[in-house]
Amino acid sequence: MSSYCWKVKALKSYGNIAQGAEVEIIISGSNRKPTYTEIENAFSTKYSIKAPSGVFGNSHMFEIKQL
Repeated sequence: MSSYCWKVKALKSYGNIAQGAEVEIIISGSNRKPTYTEIENAFSTKYSIKAPSGVFGNSHMFEIKQL
C-alpha cells in the first residue's frame, strides 16, 4: 500500500490562518488530493487554532502540491 505526502500552503490570510502557513498531509492507499476536512484538521492540529471552515472550500486560497 502506497502513501503520498501533500503540502498545502495558504496563499492568502484568512481568520487565524496566515498567508504562507503550510501543512503536510499523508494520504495512505490512494494518490487523491486531501479533502477539505483533512486540510482543516491539519491546520487546526499544527497551529493549535480553530480554523475557519468556510475557507477550505475555496481552491484559490491554497496551493496543494504532491511531494
